Amino acid sequence: MEYSKFKSLLRRVVAVPLVIMAALAALLLWETFDLNKSLRWVDHTDQVLDQSRHLLKLLVDIEASMRGYLVTGNEALLQSYLGGTKGFDSEYRVLYQLVDDNSPQKRRLEDARAGYMGWVGYTDKVIALRRAGKADGALYESLQGKHGMDALREQLSDFQGAEEELRVQRIRTAHLRWTWMVVSCVGLGLGFVVFITLFTRYHVERLGTKLLQSEERWTATLGSIGDAVIATNRDARITFLNPVAATLTGWPSEEAQNQPLQDVFKIINEQTGMGADDEVHRVLEDGQMLAATNHVALISRDGREISVEHNAAPILAGEGKIIGVVLVFRDVTQRRQEREATAEQAALLELTQDSVFVIDMDGTIRFWSRGAEAMLGYSKSQAVDKISHDLLRSEFPQSLAGIRAELMRVGHWEGDLVNTAQDGRRIVVASRWALQWGKRDQAPRVLVINSDITERKRGEEALVLQREQLRALAERLQWVREEDRKRVARDLHDQIGQILTAIKMDMTWMTRHLPESEVDVLARLTESIQLINDGVKSVRAICSGLRPGVLDDLGLAAAIEWQASEFASRNGVRCQVSVPPVDLHLDGDRATATFRIFQECLTNVSRHAQAKSVRVSLRQEDENILLVVEDDGIGFCEADFSGSLGSLGLLGMKERAQFCGGNVDISSSPGNGTTVNVRVPVDVPRAEREQTCTY
Repeated sequence: MEYSKFKSLLRRVVAVPLVIMAALAALLLWETFDLNKSLRWVDHTDQVLDQSRHLLKLLVDIEASMRGYLVTGNEALLQSYLGGTKGFDSEYRVLYQLVDDNSPQKRRLEDARAGYMGWVGYTDKVIALRRAGKADGALYESLQGKHGMDALREQLSDFQGAEEELRVQRIRTAHLRWTWMVVSCVGLGLGFVVFITLFTRYHVERLGTKLLQSEERWTATLGSIGDAVIATNRDARITFLNPVAATLTGWPSEEAQNQPLQDVFKIINEQTGMGADDEVHRVLEDGQMLAATNHVALISRDGREISVEHNAAPILAGEGKIIGVVLVFRDVTQRRQEREATAEQAALLELTQDSVFVIDMDGTIRFWSRGAEAMLGYSKSQAVDKISHDLLRSEFPQSLAGIRAELMRVGHWEGDLVNTAQDGRRIVVASRWALQWGKRDQAPRVLVINSDITERKRGEEALVLQREQLRALAERLQWVREEDRKRVARDLHDQIGQILTAIKMDMTWMTRHLPESEVDVLARLTESIQLINDGVKSVRAICSGLRPGVLDDLGLAAAIEWQASEFASRNGVRCQVSVPPVDLHLDGDRATATFRIFQECLTNVSRHAQAKSVRVSLRQEDENILLVVEDDGIGFCEADFSGSLGSLGLLGMKERAQFCGGNVDISSSPGNGTTVNVRVPVDVPRAEREQTCTY
């Protein structure tokens, strides 16, 4: 750049900040006036709000005075009402004048005034009736007068709400003006600093004219760029070599000066190994720029081969005369290695049997593997540039927006989804998505790998169905067993018990009618009667074991008390039982299941716990029945019994609870006893119980 042009540019650089400073000063002045205006409007809004609150307080005083008079009939209490109604109009006019610039608010005030006039007219009539003693004023006030005053308060509240919103808006406007004013001040300050800087530079620029010499600037520029640069003169001898070129060629800049270019920049064809064409002499002769040349290798001074791309352009003097050549080249070894690695990865993706494709963030397909063609039936030409989830009619386990959000957050996503092939087959796939970031100016892409798991999913569904069927069968077997027990217990009690009782009655009759001389016969009959009594007791015990009659007759609470008493007397373990005085409302199936779980708890205490006492609690919590069985035995380690055959009793307890929509929670540790919490819903429909019984 010439010195005169530089000075002209410098003058423009100084003038522009001055113009900007003047503009900012004008803007600051305007913003100051506008800020004052905004603040005045905020103050005006505060006056309106204060006046409206004063008017609302006046209405409250009027209403309170009128109510006090209607209740007591004391004329002294009516003075506030009379004074308030006289002063309402003046207060109203003040408020109306304050909102003269706001038509919606004026309409609200006019509506409020109309409501007030109606209310005053009505209350005047009520007060007149009260004075005449013809009606109960409180009754009138509780009806129409109260509704009128409530409506009037609501109208004034709406007026105040609108004014509050207007105040917020005006405060925001004032804040915005203040912000602009601050920005303007900062701009003026920065402008002043820039002006001083440029002014100082203007006075010292004459001392730095040598720094503006084109050759030094040109040298500094070429020496700092990232590509390798070599410049030659008209004879193709090197005049400049930047640091990158020195590194690639192995020639220091000082040694390369005035060397023939072909001695420093030796290139060969990568494919043939032969020397490449002499592009520099062609540029010197033709004066045309040489485009980038690929597939060439640079032979450095130490014999290394470096893959490069290069181009050459003539250096022109002022008259268009060629005075040399500038050669620009760069090392592309890493880029070619990356390109080869990418090609290898693409080949590997083509070999996999999984469906592999690459999509943009909007789902547009950019790569489609052979595995995707085989699995889904779409060829590459049919799939590329299509939206993947539209083409495959994908069914996602969550929203597509949620999947994309997770991709952007953690860089990957996994899940099962359903794709539809070209022939209409529904294919369940295990899908794995990985986010691939490109360059800064390129949007990220997503690598999608889908493995066909359709058969595995069918197997899982069949397994779930089998489990559900086994669960239903187990529930049915439990019910059948309870019914069989009930039937056998009833038959034993009704038939065998009656037979034994009849035999006992006959033998008793015989003992009464035999002569006393038949001592041996009487003794034998007495022994037989005792055996029959023992048989009756045995039948009762068997019936109670099969199906306690107290459970059906008196309910769950009584059955638990009875079973605890039997257990204590049979095993010598102290039992503390707490049950509600009134039986809980449970149907037969759930009461039976809860009772059987309680029996299993006592059996475990007897067999394993070595306990001295057992605490039993039965109560209702919300919509559930809670049975708690605690012992002070040796306890056990829960992890030792999880999943083992020794825990089949515990598993049976949990299954019984699950059949009726409940659950069993067992907590224990060695030396600290065991606590069993059984929770059964009071009333759960059978269908719901089946849904909750999962494994």
